[in-house]
Amino acid sequence: MMNMNLEEKYNQLKESIAKVDFARLWEGFTPLKFALYNDTECYFDGRYIEKTDDFCANTAIEYQGEIIAIWNVMEEMEISVFTSKIIHEMFHGFQEKQGWDCWPKETEALFNYRYREENLSIKLRENKLLLELLEGFDREKYRELLACRKYRSERFPYEFGYECRGEEIEGSANYVEWQVLRQLDARKADQLTEDMRRTMLMPECFFPIRISGYYTGALLINTMISAGGYNYGPANRPVIMQTLDGMEPVSEVDAGTEEERRQMADAVASYTAESKRIVETAVAANEVVLTGPRELVTVNIYNARFYNGYLTSTYFLMYLENGERKMIQGNFVIRMKDEKTIDTVYRWK
Repeated sequence: MMNMNLEEKYNQLKESIAKVDFARLWEGFTPLKFALYNDTECYFDGRYIEKTDDFCANTAIEYQGEIIAIWNVMEEMEISVFTSKIIHEMFHGFQEKQGWDCWPKETEALFNYRYREENLSIKLRENKLLLELLEGFDREKYRELLACRKYRSERFPYEFGYECRGEEIEGSANYVEWQVLRQLDARKADQLTEDMRRTMLMPECFFPIRISGYYTGALLINTMISAGGYNYGPANRPVIMQTLDGMEPVSEVDAGTEEERRQMADAVASYTAESKRIVETAVAANEVVLTGPRELVTVNIYNARFYNGYLTSTYFLMYLENGERKMIQGNFVIRMKDEKTIDTVYRWK
């Protein structure tokens, strides 16, 4: 990891954040305090403070009675991009303060979400429509998009519900991040848009499904704003599900060509095979770092996987020991007794 001066980065970010018109990002959104940290130090509100286990991942946390954004400084970033990232995390704090009630049950979904070719093939069709709607709003394409979503909501209710909640939480924060770049750095905003265009049509980028929701959620919000009457308030979220509730059932939609569906099926199989390889390799190496039973607090949910009773986590694992929260750093494969109880933790190299 590069040795970067946290105070210097903090001051650069503070100056850059001051240039952002928050009223243009999201109705009612205002900046929050933020902290930067690394393996040994933490800088908050103009001074170095003690780094505790509360400073974990890039997110928003409650600290000394207020919600703040935090960022683990691991690499150099252009200041415009860094600003957009920290404001993304501020927006999660804003969601908490407003009382958004659509947070996905991430650990539960690791156990219960099923990667099904039909569901994901229709989602790929939706992504094509979202990208076409980005180029210019078209009412007929919007109706087809809603029809695809209505169909999936009825045929794959658990998977669709989880996706929508992830899109609502992370997609809205990513939408805000995108708008920050549009204000500060048009070149970087265009690069983000191009990355959306590229990855949203690649079946292999649907895994884990949570990550793909950053882009689909942002573009869905962009489309719904274009359609008119978007609800910026905290109630009745996810907004798309409220829209679909008023629609008649849909019996058939475009699930793509035979070749597209084959590619999606191959992508599902490849993801499953890689998850199997990671788990079996770590278990065979048998470098046990923790034995249970221990209550799971969280894994790094960003790119966590589930396979045959095992979870994976990159960078850290948090658990309870005698009622006290503990954290270990590294990459791990975790054998679970059930959705809440750790049996054995293996180091994953």
